[in-house]
Amino acid sequence: MIRFYTLLKLTITLVATSHIIIAQQVKIAAQELAQWPTLDKGKTTIEADVLIMEETEGADGYFLVSPQAYEGNYTIRYKVKPMSESSVLITLFSASQTKSPDKLIMPAVNASPEAFWEWRSNMQHYNLTFNNSSHGLSPFFYKNLSPLSRGFYERLPENIATVGQWHQVEIGKKGNRLWFKMDGKEYFNVQDCNPLEKGHLIFRISGTTGEKVILAKAAIRDLVITFDN
Repeated sequence: MIRFYTLLKLTITLVATSHIIIAQQVKIAAQELAQWPTLDKGKTTIEADVLIMEETEGADGYFLVSPQAYEGNYTIRYKVKPMSESSVLITLFSASQTKSPDKLIMPAVNASPEAFWEWRSNMQHYNLTFNNSSHGLSPFFYKNLSPLSRGFYERLPENIATVGQWHQVEIGKKGNRLWFKMDGKEYFNVQDCNPLEKGHLIFRISGTTGEKVILAKAAIRDLVITFDN
């Protein structure tokens, strides 16, 4: 009887522990991603389990914004594939209004490019841009606090993504440590003594403007957010 009770208690403990682990991991399918609010000119389509984001004529970048704010420590993993030579891949996270970490007030649907830029500049967030060759730049990672204040700014010497190829991305935030890995290799590892504690996740793609306009297009799949509070 004692052995049975001990075994039953152990089984319950294992099930409870397993449930906690599962509850801390959120898998977001392409169909759910397609329901996230968007900004600027563009469209999303679904092919099998893949979400495809693309700019449309007149766009100055296209945003996909999580309806939920994420708090504390977490790791974001997903696969992404740039699908045009101009596709700048941008992930903003822990994004919120500077004085209201629980809120992210969206600009008007018909806002001008200047208004979008002001909205982004006045947001507090982490900005990870890791395919920027069409803008003549290389990957960078910074913390935005206001239009005139950045907590840190890191840059790589050359681009690391390939058009038409799937890449596995990992973004981590734990305590005062932030990191970015792609295809298993760590590219950024930053210490932030005053980390942003809560905010939204934003995917953004951007193409080229000017005399030769090339619209951005990218695919995203297998988004998983794991919490470690």
